[in-house]
Amino acid sequence: MPASLNRARPKNFFGTMRRLFSYFTGKSLFLLVLVVFLAIYSSVANILGTYLSGTVVIHTLETNLANGTPLEEGLRILSGQVLVLVFIYLFGVISNVLYSQIMVRLTQKVLYLIRRDLMAKMQKLPIAYFDKHTHGEIMTYFTNDIDSLVQAMNDSFANIVLSLSNIVGTIVSLFLINVYLSLIVLFFIAVMFFFMFFNSHKARKYFRAQQAGLSEVNSSVEEDILGVKVIKAFSHEEESYSRFLRGNTNWRNASENAFFFTQLTIPVFVSLSYLNFSVSAVVGVVFLCNNMIATGLGGLSSYLVFVRTSCQPFNFFTQHLNSILAASAGAERIFAFLDEKEEEDRGEYVLVPVGKGSSFEERYAWEKKGSDKTIPLVGKIVFKDVFFSYVPGKPVLKGISFVATPGKKIAFVGSTGAGKTTIISLLARFYPIDSGLITYDGIDITHIQLESLRRAISMVTQDTHLFTGSVKDNIRYVRLHSTDEEVYKASIQSHADSFIRRLPEKYDTILHDDGGNLSEGERQLLGLTRASLNKPPVLILDEATSNIDTRSEKLIHDGLSQLMKERTVLVIAHRLSTIRDADEICVLDDGRIIERGNQDELLKKKGAYYDLYTGRRELA
Repeated sequence: MPASLNRARPKNFFGTMRRLFSYFTGKSLFLLVLVVFLAIYSSVANILGTYLSGTVVIHTLETNLANGTPLEEGLRILSGQVLVLVFIYLFGVISNVLYSQIMVRLTQKVLYLIRRDLMAKMQKLPIAYFDKHTHGEIMTYFTNDIDSLVQAMNDSFANIVLSLSNIVGTIVSLFLINVYLSLIVLFFIAVMFFFMFFNSHKARKYFRAQQAGLSEVNSSVEEDILGVKVIKAFSHEEESYSRFLRGNTNWRNASENAFFFTQLTIPVFVSLSYLNFSVSAVVGVVFLCNNMIATGLGGLSSYLVFVRTSCQPFNFFTQHLNSILAASAGAERIFAFLDEKEEEDRGEYVLVPVGKGSSFEERYAWEKKGSDKTIPLVGKIVFKDVFFSYVPGKPVLKGISFVATPGKKIAFVGSTGAGKTTIISLLARFYPIDSGLITYDGIDITHIQLESLRRAISMVTQDTHLFTGSVKDNIRYVRLHSTDEEVYKASIQSHADSFIRRLPEKYDTILHDDGGNLSEGERQLLGLTRASLNKPPVLILDEATSNIDTRSEKLIHDGLSQLMKERTVLVIAHRLSTIRDADEICVLDDGRIIERGNQDELLKKKGAYYDLYTGRRELA
C-alpha cells in the first residue's frame, strides 16, 4: 500500500484548522479579524434591511395615514425610512467587497508561507524519507493539497462566517416577530443541522480517500514517465496501464462518494425549506386572524420572507463546509509532511576560511564552534567496525573497517547488494550508522556540521543530475561563485570542452529535462567537470565512466589522474579495468570485506577477486 494511503488518516479537525490559522500573525491576524467583522456586518445589514423593508410601508400607512397625517408628510416619513434602508444595504455591499478583497490577499500570503515551509522542510529531510515516498506523492503537497486550501480560504472562510451570521440573525429576527411561529422554523433548522453534520462526517471520510487516491495516481504517472523507456523495452505497457487504472479507479470511487454526499445536501434542504414555508404560511395566517402577531400584516410579511430565505444560509454553509472539509484533508497531509523527522545535524565542527591558497586544503580548516583553534583539513577517512542496516534486524554492512589517506586510491568491488554504495552514503551521512565509528581528519562525522561535511567531499555518481539552465550554470552548481575562466579550465581538464563547444550556444546552451538533449556520456562528463571545478580533499567516484565509451574513457583518464592527484579517492567499481592502479581494492561480499590489497596481491591470492577478474564469478 502506498505511504500516502497510510498517512492520509484523519487527525484532529479543529487542531488542523487551528494550526492553519496560526499562519495569521501580526497585521495578517488583524486583517483576518477585520474580515470576520465585515462579514458579520454584511450579514446584519442584509437581515436588518429585510426586517425593516417588510414593515416600513405598512407601518407608515397604518400609523401615519390612518391617524390623519397628510399624504405629503407620510411620504416624507416614508422617504426617510427608505433612505435609511438604502444606506444599510449600501454599507453592506461595501463590507462584502472589502472582506472579499482582503481575504484574497491574506490567502495568497498564507499559501506563500506554507509553500515556503514545504520547500524548506524538503531540504531538511533525510535521504531515507525519499527512499520510502514517491516523487509524485511529494508533488501532491505542492499542487493539489495547496489548491484545495486556495479554494477554501479564498471563498469558504468568509462565507462560513457570513452564513452563520445569517442563520443566527434570521433566528433572532423570527423570535422578535413572534416567538411561537419561530418554534416552527427552529424545528426545521434543527433537522437541517442534524442532517448537515451527519452528511459532512460521511463526506469528510471520502474527501480524505479522494486526496489519497489522487496522490496514488500522481505517483504512478510520475514513475511511468521516468521509466517509459524500460516499460516499452520490456513491453509492459499493459501492466503499467493496469496499475494506473487501479489507482484511478480508487480515486474515482472516492470522488463519486464524496460528491454524492456533497450534492445530497441541496435537494434535502430545498425540500425541507418548502415544507417549512408551507407550514409557517398556514400557521402565520391563523395567528394573524387571531391578532397574535403584534406587528400585524407587516410582521407576517417579514416573517414569511425570513422563512423563505432561511434555507439559503444553510445551503451556503453546507457547500462551504464541504470545501473546508476537503481542504482539511489536504492540510492534514501537508502538516503531516511538515512534522516528519528532519535530518539530524548536531555538528560542532565547521569549515572556516583560513587563507587564499590555490588548493581547497589551504583555503579551509576545521574549527569547533566557540573555539578559535583550527584543525588542518587533510582528507583522512577512517571506518572502524561499522555496522548498518536499512531495515532493523537486516544488516547491510557488517564490521567494515578501512583507512583512506591523501594520495591513496581505495576501490570497492563486489556483487550488487554487497554494500559498495552504502559505504559512500554513510560517509556523506545520508543515513545514520547502527554502530561503529566514521571519522574525517580524526573527527567523528556526527560531530561535523552536515553542510561542512558535504562541502569537504566531492562526489561523481553514475547518474548525473542536471538542472534546467545553461551548461555553464550546471557546471558551477558545485561552486556558485566560480568565474567563467574557472569553468572553462575545469571543462578542458575533464575533456568536456570539445563537446560543449559543438553545442548550439556552447556554454550558454540551455539544458532541459535533466539534460535530455545530451547523451549519457556527455551528461557524465559534465558531472566530472563539476568535480574538477571544486576540489575538496576527498573524491568519491561511483563508476564515473560507466556511461562513457572506451575512446572517451581513455581521453579523460589523464584528466581524472590530475583530478585524483594528492586526494583521498574512494571508487565504486563496476568495471575492473578502471581500478587497476588502485592502492587498495576491497572485495565486499554480504556486507563484509573478505579480501583487500592491490590488484597484483589479490591476483596472487587467487581468491574472490581472482574469480571476478578471470570471469569465474560475475561482477553485477
